Order: sequence, then structure tokens, then C-alpha cells
Amino acid sequence: MIFGNIHVKETEAAFSPTLRKALDIIRTTDTTEMKPGKYPLDGDNLILQINEMTTEPKQQRRAEIHRKYIDVQYMIHGKELIGCYPDAGEDTIDEDKLDSADIRFYTYREVPGEVMLPMTDGCYAVFFPEDVHRPGCQMDGPCDVRKIVLKVKVDTL
Repeated sequence: MIFGNIHVKETEAAFSPTLRKALDIIRTTDTTEMKPGKYPLDGDNLILQINEMTTEPKQQRRAEIHRKYIDVQYMIHGKELIGCYPDAGEDTIDEDKLDSADIRFYTYREVPGEVMLPMTDGCYAVFFPEDVHRPGCQMDGPCDVRKIVLKVKVDTL
């Protein structure tokens, strides 16, 4: 997992060229007229998603993983907490769509050591296949959120 702010570029030199490209896409894409949905950018190698949602209490949000794609989640506007912890094989599968949609949801449980990332305008988080993440958790109460989820195919790294 990587956590940062789009306006702080100094650490990006340590990232792979693919991740630097992903952050550049996020930085330069004007999303004001884009409706929620999926926008393929490089076949199935890069897929930009515009997501809008209202955050909810952590207990109402399912944790998820992906195997074929890395998630680069970028907060355009709003605030949310995203939980993150290593996939140690201790979760109970609630819904498994890895084959059809590259997503597996886990049944809610309190996870010791789950890190809650404070996502505010300009923040991004990169989740790798071994990172269980729980997006859409509220900070101070429900909040309307607009964000980019850039799906980066793992084998392009």
C-alpha cells in the first residue's frame, strides 16, 4: 500500500514507470464533465473509473481485494476513511467475483491493526493484490464523495 498526495511529487521517483504514469493520468485528467462509470484508457491495462458515493459507518462497509488489478484511489472531492490490512487468509469470503469482475468481498470483522487512511481532496492510495481495503468509511459522519479509481493491470508493472 502507498499513501500520498497528488501535489507532492518528490517520492514518485521511487515508483515504477507504470505507477508514475497512473499518477500523471490522475493529475492531468479533467473529470468535471465525466459521469460515474468506467473509461478504458489502454485496453484492459488501464481503466479509469469515476465513483460517487456517500460514506457509511465502517461496520457497514465490506473489505475487498483484487488479484488482476492494482487500485489507485484518488479523492477528487469529499472525505472518507479507507481501511487497509494485509491479506493473511483469515477473512471469511462474503462474495467472490474474482473470475468475472476481479473482486472478492469479505464478511465484516474487526481487524486488529487495520490502518484507517484519511482520504481528503488530493489524497491517493495504491492498493496491491495483497492489500485488503475497505473504502467508503465515514470520518465524522456521512459525506458525499467523488473519486477516481484507476485500475492498473498487475502484469504491466
